[in-house]
This record gives sequence, C-alpha cells and structure tokens, in this order.
Amino acid sequence: MSPFVFALGLTLMHFLWQGLLLGCATAIALTLLRNSRAEYRYLVACSALMACLCWPAVELYQRLYCATDGATVIGAGLLRQAAQSMVGGGEPFDLRDSMRGIVSLWALCAVLLSLRMILGLLWIDRAAKQCDCAHRQDQLRWEAQLQRLAARFGVDRAVRLRIVDSIASPITAGWWRPVVLLPAALVAGMPPDLLEALLAHEMAHIQRHDYLVNLLQNVIETLLFYHPAVWWISNRIRVERELIADDFAARQLGEPRRLALALSELERLQFSTHHLA
Repeated sequence: MSPFVFALGLTLMHFLWQGLLLGCATAIALTLLRNSRAEYRYLVACSALMACLCWPAVELYQRLYCATDGATVIGAGLLRQAAQSMVGGGEPFDLRDSMRGIVSLWALCAVLLSLRMILGLLWIDRAAKQCDCAHRQDQLRWEAQLQRLAARFGVDRAVRLRIVDSIASPITAGWWRPVVLLPAALVAGMPPDLLEALLAHEMAHIQRHDYLVNLLQNVIETLLFYHPAVWWISNRIRVERELIADDFAARQLGEPRRLALALSELERLQFSTHHLA
C-alpha cells in the first residue's frame, strides 16, 4: 500500500473526532449568537466549514511531507489499539488492509457525489442557454425588470433570466455571468409585484456572490460526506444565507411586507401542486 493511501486513510479517520470538535464549537458559538445579526452567524458557520476542509488538508500535508516516521507509527498504533478494543480480542487487527478499504470506499462515494454535482451544473448550464419560445414575451419582460433591479442593487454585470418549466422555485446560478432560473408556474400564477420581490431576493444572492460559497459548500460536502457535522454546518450556512438575502432584499425594496407575502405565496404554490418525493 502506498504511503499516500495510508496517510489519507489516517487523515479521514482523524477527522471523525476533529469534525465532532468543530461541530460542538460551532453549535456553542451559534447558540451564543442566536439573538445577533444573521451575518455574524453566517460568518461563524462559514469559518467552521472552512476549518473542516483546512484542518484535514493541513494534516495530510504534514503526514506526507513533514511528519517523522515515529509520529506516523504512534498515530497508527493508537488507531490500531482503538480498533482492537472495539472488535475485542482474537485475530490481530491489520490496520493497513483496513486503510485500503476505507480509502477505496471513500473514493467511490466521493466520485458518485462529484458526478451528481457535475450533472447538476450541466443541467443549469443547459437551462441557462435554452430559450423557450412559448415563454419568450414573459422572459423579455422579466429580464428587463431584472436589469432594473440589478441597477438598483448596484450590480453592474449583465444578469440573464430564463423561464423554466421543471423547477419549483427560483434558482440563481453563475458568478461571472449570473443567471436566474424562474419557474413558469410562478410567472403564470403569482402577482407581478410579489414576483418582483422574489427576484429582488435572488438579486441579493447575486450581489453577495452567494453562488460561489454554495459551490464551495458542495465541494466540501463531497469530500467530507461521511461526517454529520459537515452537513449540519453547511445547512446552517444555507439557512443564514437565506435570512441575509431576505433582509437585504427587504431593505432595497423598502417593503418588507411585500417580500413576506411573496415568500408565503411561493410556499402556497409549491404545496398546491403534486411532486414526487
């Protein structure tokens, strides 16, 4: 077995307790900040998720290039003793064979999650490039409205808009050339002033470059998928990000009640149609 596979296996196993420690620290910090601004909680959660990526990355680098053989042997010995204590006595525990299996299983799951993420990005790219003639007039109208919102939010980049039949709620994607995917059902069934409030919410995401953070979250979730703390921290980031976008859009519109009504109407329309689980 190559030294890289063994070092990677040790790093993945050590992240079990490291991720637990980071998750507990994040939970305490978020509890203390529960009455503070959402931006502070968002910053704490983002920092914790970056720590989940950087801590094992630094540790893997140290194992490969900086650590002495003695330190590696001590770490492997501790893991071997812990494994033997869990499985009990009897047959001697071969840590190297276990590391090979752990790394192989991790790599397989990471590849599958990567393919899922790539397919999602390809679908968004295809949806952003297609133009449905049935919604051409509505698309031109709302794209012009989106450009007015962009100027109001101080976004100097061109923002595209596409009306799509196969989604249930608005989606923002892209950074250099951002695109807003708007469900056709909302265009047909939601009052224009409420739909404009939803577009303001999406414009807040574009103004803050939230798509890049979400993409980084997906990468970290793909690499550290086996730890519940990573998913919990990432979910908290998404919750706080939506609160920040709501607050930003409400301030720009000057009508918080209109945004609240728009979100309520969006939820009503989503649950009024049947979707596969």
